[in-house]
This record gives sequence, C-alpha cells and structure tokens, in this order.
Amino acid sequence: MDGRNRGRAEMASHRQIEANRSNATRSTGPKTLSGKARSSRNTVRHGLARSRSQSDDAEIARLSRAISSGLQQQGVSDKVMDVARCKLQLLRIRAIRQRILAALLQGSVQADGTDLRGLERYERVALARQKRTLRSLTTPGADAGSKLASFRNFYGQ
Repeated sequence: MDGRNRGRAEMASHRQIEANRSNATRSTGPKTLSGKARSSRNTVRHGLARSRSQSDDAEIARLSRAISSGLQQQGVSDKVMDVARCKLQLLRIRAIRQRILAALLQGSVQADGTDLRGLERYERVALARQKRTLRSLTTPGADAGSKLASFRNFYGQ
C-alpha cells in the first residue's frame, strides 16, 4: 500500500478471494477426539480465563472496602472496584507463576517457558488496567492527592 491509499481499504482480487476460500476449507480445527478434548481445555489451562464465582465477588467487595477505607472514601466507587479486580487478578497470576517456578525447580515440568510467557500477557493487561484506573481515581478532600500517591506507592505504581 503506498502513501496515497493510506487509510482506505483495497478490494481483494478474485485470486485472493479464491485463495482465502481454499485456505478456509483446510482450517477446520482438530479432527480426532483427543485433539478436540485438548483444544476444549485451552481456556482453562491455568484458570485465569474462568468466569468469576461468588467467592470472587465477595473477595472483590472486601478488597474494595479496604481500598476505600484507605483512601478515606465514603462508599465504594466503580473505579475502586476495578482496582480491586485488577489486584485480585494480579495476585492469581503471581500465585500461578510461583507454582510454575516451583514445578520447574522440582523438574516435574518441561522448561520451555511457554506457560510463563502466557502469564506475562495476562499480567501486562492487568497492570495496564490497574494503572489506568489509578490515574483516574480521585478522592474528595484537601489532601486527596497525597492519599492517592501513598496508595500508589504502597502498590508499586
């Protein structure tokens, strides 16, 4: 694509369309029962992609109240709830990392690093979301900035 067509989508040629159709017929996923079973477990390999449970909601609420109390806020805002969700996610990621590293030290798993690299992606997303939420978090009162700064320092932001 040259500079003149930047931002405009080019139409696919008939040759490209036929190649896409041909490729699509070959890309249909696993065929064997064992391949299908392995593929079905992809999202639950480490537990981070699972849906939240009632115990998660209770822990998020408890952590949100503690954060609000530390910031001397009345009630719990959506932003504080987001920070609590990120904190809980980061705690899970770090616990899983510790289990993987312990298994590596014991020699019970292969040391190819794919599990650790996968965790890094989840951790980057959670850290970025937490950082974005902390930046937008404000508290009423004269020394709100110092409360937020101490909160950020406490959590390593």
